[in-house]
Amino acid sequence: EMENTEWIFDAIINYLKSPKWKSPMMSFIEENCLVFDSEDENKFEYTKIHNNFKKLFEDLFAELMKDLSITEEQFYKACEEADKKPENKKIIEQLLSVEDFLTFKKLMMKRNKELNEQAEKMLKKQGVLVKEKSPVKDMVK
Repeated sequence: EMENTEWIFDAIINYLKSPKWKSPMMSFIEENCLVFDSEDENKFEYTKIHNNFKKLFEDLFAELMKDLSITEEQFYKACEEADKKPENKKIIEQLLSVEDFLTFKKLMMKRNKELNEQAEKMLKKQGVLVKEKSPVKDMVK
């Protein structure tokens, strides 16, 4: 007898849109992305941060499973079932990409760049000249 797992996946989708998920995730990215300067090398620090990110991800999902009173098995089953529907592919991919270091690194570098650009715009507005190539993070310390 097929257990209906759709409600579980719906709950996952709602959770991913909620502040309960978004706030800690965004805070983590904002706090850690400055380390990711666009060098090609992979620093040890990057791996450490990625591991912390994976742990945060797992902790948040553990909390969700507790809230829904479901087991890890039910959770994975729900994702497997959902993956059969094209409209869920993107979300499943996002969930799986957490494990992938290079995807994570790209995300962090993108955010780093955005924050740098925002900071430079603000400084220009205030009439502070930003030297070309000067990393804003050194000025902010």
